[in-house]
Amino acid sequence: MGIRTKLVIAFAGLLLIVGVVGVMSLHTLNESSQAIERILRENYDTVAACDRMKVALETLDRQAESCSWEDRPDLCRQSEPVLGEFHKNLRFQQGNVTVPGEQELTARLTESWKSYARDLENFYQLSDLAERREFYRRRLLPRSQEVRVAAQKIIELNLNNMVAADGQAQQRAAQTRKALLFLLFIGIGMGVGFTLLAGPAILRPLANLTRSVREIQKGNLDLVVNVRSQDEIGQLGEAINRMAASLREFRRSDQAHLLRAQRSTQLALDSLSDAVAICNPGGMIELANDTAQRLFGLVPEATVDEAGNETITQIFGRVCRQERPYQPRGYDAAIQIFIREEEHFFLPQAIPIFDQERQLAGVTLMLTDVTRLRHLDEVKTGLISTVSHELKTPLTSIRLAIHVLLNEKLGPLSPQQVELLATAREDSDRLYRVIEDLLDISRIESGQAEIKLQPVNVEELVLQATEKMRPAFLDHKITLNIKVAPDVPRVLADPARLQLVFDNLLSNALKYTPRGGAVTITAQPEDGMVRFAVADTGSGIAPEFLPRIFEKFFRVPGQEQISSGLGLTIAKEIVEAHGGAIEAASQPGQGTKLSFTVKAVKDQGAGLI
Repeated sequence: MGIRTKLVIAFAGLLLIVGVVGVMSLHTLNESSQAIERILRENYDTVAACDRMKVALETLDRQAESCSWEDRPDLCRQSEPVLGEFHKNLRFQQGNVTVPGEQELTARLTESWKSYARDLENFYQLSDLAERREFYRRRLLPRSQEVRVAAQKIIELNLNNMVAADGQAQQRAAQTRKALLFLLFIGIGMGVGFTLLAGPAILRPLANLTRSVREIQKGNLDLVVNVRSQDEIGQLGEAINRMAASLREFRRSDQAHLLRAQRSTQLALDSLSDAVAICNPGGMIELANDTAQRLFGLVPEATVDEAGNETITQIFGRVCRQERPYQPRGYDAAIQIFIREEEHFFLPQAIPIFDQERQLAGVTLMLTDVTRLRHLDEVKTGLISTVSHELKTPLTSIRLAIHVLLNEKLGPLSPQQVELLATAREDSDRLYRVIEDLLDISRIESGQAEIKLQPVNVEELVLQATEKMRPAFLDHKITLNIKVAPDVPRVLADPARLQLVFDNLLSNALKYTPRGGAVTITAQPEDGMVRFAVADTGSGIAPEFLPRIFEKFFRVPGQEQISSGLGLTIAKEIVEAHGGAIEAASQPGQGTKLSFTVKAVKDQGAGLI
């Protein structure tokens, strides 16, 4: 016997009772609704119409009261629709007289309303506000009360009639209610009996299936449902068994595939000489090659924090927050470790991993051994510093000799000799500036340059930087604009060093901005920093050259070679020594914008923001 047959047998009697109760309920509701409809048709419409007349009357009273205190012609015009509304409902009432005594009350209401309407018209014709107030108090309000009382009496008459008719309907409903309650109790008793008899036969197999499905949901795919019947529940149990078998097979194949993919990924990572680890967004290390485990403690199933390297932990947290790759700016960001008592340096990088919905799925950490490259960079820096020092002394002597010769202290010079010596002086001065720039870069990179940090007013800093450059801008007919945000805080900086940064940026802007152009300096707060920017209206820089403009000796091809290519390098080193960053934005033909950040201090000078 199927579940459908069981349910039909179990609930046939209950359905019969429900049918009988339903038919009687419909009959009773039909009779009651007819009685109520008659009551509403005869009385409710009258009550509603009188109520609307009372509302319209109150509106007219409020408008008249307002006009008695101030001259409001607009309110006089607004009373016309309200008068029309009252007339419409009054006409309806005159044609809907159904209760004895209602005709006399309607006639009284009509007469009272005509008197009120005449007085209202006379009220609006008065121009003096005092006369209006007197007329309103002595004439208009009493007339309004008469209309309101007449309407209320009609309402009460119809309500009393509705109550009387409702009593008859309630008496019939009470009789039917007793019959319905009797049938309802019989139906409930039969339903309880059927439920006690048929319920266990239907619900027990369903409860067993529910427990089996929950076990499968927990991962117990080896469970087999015990099928005892061939009805719909038995068929469902067999389907669950087949589903569990398919899931077991899928799990075996999926696990094998995952193991192969994990082994392939692990072999690929182990083949890399760099330390590589893959972490989930929560910081759990999922994969790591031998170098990462051996040198940095990045062990699978452990967390990044447990590795114990603060720099790696900070980089991981920064990438998770910003969802942007982390690229070090130079070898100064390298992590120092000792391998067999030998010093090694590893440059950290971190790349976020996103899923198809662009949600963060993990982070790849890479640490590249840059020990040899860092050593070569130190050698290069030392060599440049040494060569610059060695060249500076003889160059100073050459410049002094040229100066003495040009002053003709050793004898007169011919015009051709003066021209040659002047050219030699210009070249020696330019070479001297290049050597000074190289020495500055070397001192900053080696940490020998002293940075004297102190709270500095941003507006004063910008004004000092522009004042000494303003004559040059005026000579070139270039407008120099300054825009400092009013709420910009002070910065923690070395004023002399930052002046050098501004000198280089403004000099560049002056060189590459045509006559009639403009250069704008801005300063505004930005996330605990202050961002300074120098924007020009020059020819701009092609995108392929933009990342290289801060390199030593780099000059953009196609531009007039009038600099050594070290100014922006010096600016970059000074800004980074302050803990900030410098960047460039440009499009060919749209000018260039060079900006850098410096740490801000609180207004009280108590510390960093």
